[in-house]
Amino acid sequence: MKILQVTIILFLITININAQTGSIVQLEDSIQSIFNKIILSKNDNEKLGYNSEIQNIFTKLLNKKNSFEYPFTKLKHVSKLNSDDGLLRVFTWNLPFNNGTYEYFGFIQIKSKNNNVSLIKLTDNSNRISSPQNKILDSANWYGALYYKILTNNYKNKTYYTLFGWDGNDNFTNKKIIETLIIKRKTPQFGDPIIKMGDETYNRIIFEYSKQAKMMLRYDEQEELIVFDHLAPSLKKFKGQYMYYGPDLSQDGLQFENGYWILKPNLDLRNENKNSNKKPIKTSF
Repeated sequence: MKILQVTIILFLITININAQTGSIVQLEDSIQSIFNKIILSKNDNEKLGYNSEIQNIFTKLLNKKNSFEYPFTKLKHVSKLNSDDGLLRVFTWNLPFNNGTYEYFGFIQIKSKNNNVSLIKLTDNSNRISSPQNKILDSANWYGALYYKILTNNYKNKTYYTLFGWDGNDNFTNKKIIETLIIKRKTPQFGDPIIKMGDETYNRIIFEYSKQAKMMLRYDEQEELIVFDHLAPSLKKFKGQYMYYGPDLSQDGLQFENGYWILKPNLDLRNENKNSNKKPIKTSF
């Protein structure tokens, strides 16, 4: 009798898990189906309407019990990043508009030590943020980007996350972003002031460059170094006009030391296969 009872309990647990997984799969399929509608749409208001549906479904999906471990392999237009410590998941995507600009959307899942998962929605306010390189921001006032890499560093019992982002910006320039992130009381805080570039300290670094150029921003695992192309205008008279900026064939870096990212200028990467023309991520659309 006891063996039969155990068998029944295990059977019921299996049914419950399969039901939850199936529900997640259905919601994932629904999100991807709506993304396909956005691709076909030429109307900005229609795209925004579809995107609201995506956000609502995503909220239901990411609040489900097993969603933190679910791989979401069917979502082709969403960047999905997991931190090395297994405590953070970051989802981001973009919405392209007919005037060449983009808006960004996302969610963060934060797992606590007792395995409870918190869900935070990200709201892009980048167009309203002045001097963003020196601002501490929160999830409701986010400098939106499509993230393609996350780093995890620890110093004195504090965990620092660093995100690499891409922004299509407008018809003339792209941007790449080095974003810093810490978690305070289960809440994300963007822009911890830990990036030291010479005598200046920044909360985040924003690189803006010509739509015709390609900029490298990657992490060298072997050297434990953020590596990026140094940008310069094609002519001195174009200084400050970023539609004329591009790589000048030199590279700089940032290395994590004692809780800070420290600038390492003029790196010698001649012996590395840096492949600077390779795109780090396929953008959403």
